[in-house]
Amino acid sequence: MQRGRTIMIESELTYGEMPPLHVHAADESFHVFEGSLTVYFGEDAVRLEAGETLVAPAGIAHTYRAESAKARVLTMSRVESAARYDDFLRAVARPSDSGAPAWATAEDEATVSAIAAAAGITVVSAPGYLPAARAATAA
Repeated sequence: MQRGRTIMIESELTYGEMPPLHVHAADESFHVFEGSLTVYFGEDAVRLEAGETLVAPAGIAHTYRAESAKARVLTMSRVESAARYDDFLRAVARPSDSGAPAWATAEDEATVSAIAAAAGITVVSAPGYLPAARAATAA
């Protein structure tokens, strides 16, 4: 039996914003209402335009990035805490101009990781890391 609850949340992102690289115990679905979004999971990168939907499989590190000036996205997953999932989705950041991952401080990383954990999400690394890039730096 799966724990938690299924939740859907609509978010608005601006160009370049992305959440930390993370893993869920359940699938996470993305539906783009407006703009475009690239979803990175495993070795794959899939660009979604308005009206398109994608499911990132459970247990695979993933993130996404807004590719348009504005992107409206509906995300859906099964999580431990709906409120903490909402908080986690708002913890997006734009990587620095150099492309370096974005955590302002170690406290930011700890805070976002704690929010994510309360929703049943494991943060792998800061916004800006992609799954394949993370695997390459971990090797």
